[in-house]
Amino acid sequence: MGTDRYAYQSRLRHMDPVAKLVLTFATVTVCLFCGGITTGIVTLLVMGALTILWGGVRPRAFLKFLRIPMTFLLIGCLTIIVEGHPAETPVLFGVPVGHSIWGITPDSLYRGVCIMAKSMGVIASVYFLTLNTPMTDLTLAMRRLHVPQLMIELMDLIYRFIFVLSDTANQIRTAQDSRLGYQGFRRSINSMGTLASMVFLRAWHKGDKIFSSLESRGYTGMLLTVSDTYENGTGCYIWAAAVAMIQLSCYLAEVQFM
Repeated sequence: MGTDRYAYQSRLRHMDPVAKLVLTFATVTVCLFCGGITTGIVTLLVMGALTILWGGVRPRAFLKFLRIPMTFLLIGCLTIIVEGHPAETPVLFGVPVGHSIWGITPDSLYRGVCIMAKSMGVIASVYFLTLNTPMTDLTLAMRRLHVPQLMIELMDLIYRFIFVLSDTANQIRTAQDSRLGYQGFRRSINSMGTLASMVFLRAWHKGDKIFSSLESRGYTGMLLTVSDTYENGTGCYIWAAAVAMIQLSCYLAEVQFM
C-alpha cells in the first residue's frame, strides 16, 4: 500500500509518534476552528513543506495523494458555490431558471473557497502523519495516550482487513481477466458487478478464518506489538507551536481586512 511504503521510508520513521500525533492534532484543530482562506492555504503549504523537506517524501508523490481528495472536494464545493437565488439577487455569474436565478454570489464564492482551503489544510496535516508514521507506531502512540482499547483494536483490525479485501479483489480480477471478462463494455459491466458481489462474501469467509486462527493462538482482544526505540520528538512540539502561531496570525489578519 502506498502510504505504508512512504511511512517506512520516511526520515521521521523513528521519531516519537506521540510528537507527530500532537503536531497533526494541533494544526488540524486550529485550522478547523479558525477557518478562513489564508489559514487553510498556509496550513497546506507549511505541512506540505514539512512532509516533503523534513519527512523526505517526494513532491510528486505528495501531490499525487492530494489529487485523490481534491476531486471530491471540488464537486462538493461547487454545490455550495452555485446556488438558487431570487431573480433580483446580484450575482457574479448566473443563469435564469423560471422565477429564480442559479449562479455565484460573492458570499457563496467566499464560503466555497473557504471550505476548500480549510479542507486541503486539514488533509495536508493528516498526510504528514500518515506518510511519516506506520500504522503499528500509531497504535502504540494511541495506547500511550490512553485511547480506549476497543477503539484501537477496531482501527487495527479494520486496517488489516483492507489488505484482505484488496487481495481478494485482485484474485477475482485476475481470474476474470484470464477469461476475457473485460472485453467490451457490456461484459466489463457484468464482470464488475460479479466482482463487487463476490469480493465481500469471500473476504468475509477469509476474515472469519483469520479471526479463528487468532483465537487459536490466544487472542484475547488485544493485538500486542513490540515497541521500537524512538528518537526525541522535541522538533515536532516546536513546529506545533510555530505552525499554530502562524495559523492564528493569518486568521486574525484576514478577519481584520475583511
